[in-house]
Amino acid sequence: MIYNKLNQFWKQKYGKRVQRIPVSTGLGCPNRTPRKGLSGCIFCDPTGSGFAAESPGMPVGEQIERMIAKAEYKYGKDILFAIYLQSYTNTYASIDRLKKIFDSLFVDERIRILDISTRPDCVEEEKLDLINSYQNRVDLIIEYGLQSVNRHTLADLNRGHNVADFIDAVIRTKKRGIDSLAHMIIDLPQDTLEDVVEAAQIISALGVEGVKLHSLYVVKGTELERRVNNGQYQLLSFDEFAEREIAFLEHLDPRIVIHRLCSEPPKENAQGNWGLPKIEIIHQIEKRMQESNTYQGKRFQYLNR
Repeated sequence: MIYNKLNQFWKQKYGKRVQRIPVSTGLGCPNRTPRKGLSGCIFCDPTGSGFAAESPGMPVGEQIERMIAKAEYKYGKDILFAIYLQSYTNTYASIDRLKKIFDSLFVDERIRILDISTRPDCVEEEKLDLINSYQNRVDLIIEYGLQSVNRHTLADLNRGHNVADFIDAVIRTKKRGIDSLAHMIIDLPQDTLEDVVEAAQIISALGVEGVKLHSLYVVKGTELERRVNNGQYQLLSFDEFAEREIAFLEHLDPRIVIHRLCSEPPKENAQGNWGLPKIEIIHQIEKRMQESNTYQGKRFQYLNR
């Protein structure tokens, strides 16, 4: 196995297919608050990266039931489900509101995982305690957007947090026995290959359980699009992306589960992935790794443990 694939990991752990169900809570983001002069990350699309989910105006329980029906039509009923709170920042609310949302998620006994996507600067202790209270019902994952470990890149992306926020969030999450996951954009033009390798090393040293790797895509109307059109940013080639992605995987702890090898841009008003389908990018990365006789963790010898 050249890398630790999510579908294989879940199949081995749960004994059958686990289908991810994307859910939109409509909670917004603390980094996108106009009254505070915050415009959000320069790459963020209007849906908060939640374009695969149902409308945020629909009750979450109804969203889940609709998505489950679609999954059953495609895969049959002998499957399990992971509820994925996807768009924006899914801890950006009061404890009472979060509890009401979380309590309404469990509409089917086949739900085995609650996967919450958020920011590393939006997980106060009481919110982690609330999430932890669901440990007796489902397995828990908290996904943290990191994107880069270069402080200058994070500032240029207008992320609104730093690497220390990410490290602190992961440490506090692990203290409660909750799995953590890091999001990384591999082909940021501000970063270098060395930044990407260092990200793999930091994530491994922290003992993060999962990683999602993203390719950078450009959504119409974003600050990123303006910079690309103005020539401020030169987007990386696919070969450069592949080199960085493979180097990241080589330096990553082989026990870390790869939830995503690349992202997929919205079907409308966006460009990315070099005009290639997501499945073709995955195929090309795997092919290059096989041809180079490399694999996840090949260069994972740097921790003194």
